[in-house]
Amino acid sequence: MPSRQDNRRSLSASDKLALLRRHPLFGAIAPELLERLSSYATTRAVHRGDSIFAKGDPGNSLYAVCAGTVKISVPSADGKDAVFNLVGEGEIFGEIALLDGRPRTADATAMTDCELMVIERRDFLDLVRSQPEIALKLMEVLCARLRHTSEQVEDVLFLDLPGRLAKILLQLTETAKLPQARRVAITQREIGQMIGMSRESTNKQLRDWEDRNWVR
Repeated sequence: MPSRQDNRRSLSASDKLALLRRHPLFGAIAPELLERLSSYATTRAVHRGDSIFAKGDPGNSLYAVCAGTVKISVPSADGKDAVFNLVGEGEIFGEIALLDGRPRTADATAMTDCELMVIERRDFLDLVRSQPEIALKLMEVLCARLRHTSEQVEDVLFLDLPGRLAKILLQLTETAKLPQARRVAITQREIGQMIGMSRESTNKQLRDWEDRNWVR
């Protein structure tokens, strides 16, 4: 795994305010609170393949994706990762450990070059206490995560491998159509990790569908 790098950058106050205003979680904050948040938020640039944090690390900060895509995964004993989520522009990650103060529950790795906004736990919790709208937005994020996880469990229990592969391909296609979407190169191995399928099985199924002109 690539080593984690500290590429924190110092943006001007106006640049940070602009980034925060564009973010769905922070854009609705009152101007004076937004300025306060921008005063202690930092930005971090990470390159494709860089580790942002690892499972077991202290959960002392929240990350907002300003540009790029981040992979959330859990490593297994045999070295095979299980990919839980792909987090894109306008989304946050790292909220679980941030809220309960316990270690990180998964790895976060940059799938592309990324621009991240980093907010420390002590500062974010103060903001949540004083701004109920942020707490409600955060609840929406957590509920969406729970629904996504429940759907993944259902897929593993009730869909066969071709069914899971077809579903994830459709989901990735729909995500790519979103206005803010940016092209992300996803390997067959990573697709397999998202649905509990080996790279070899993924490749075999895709080649079969290609022969039938179902995929290109």
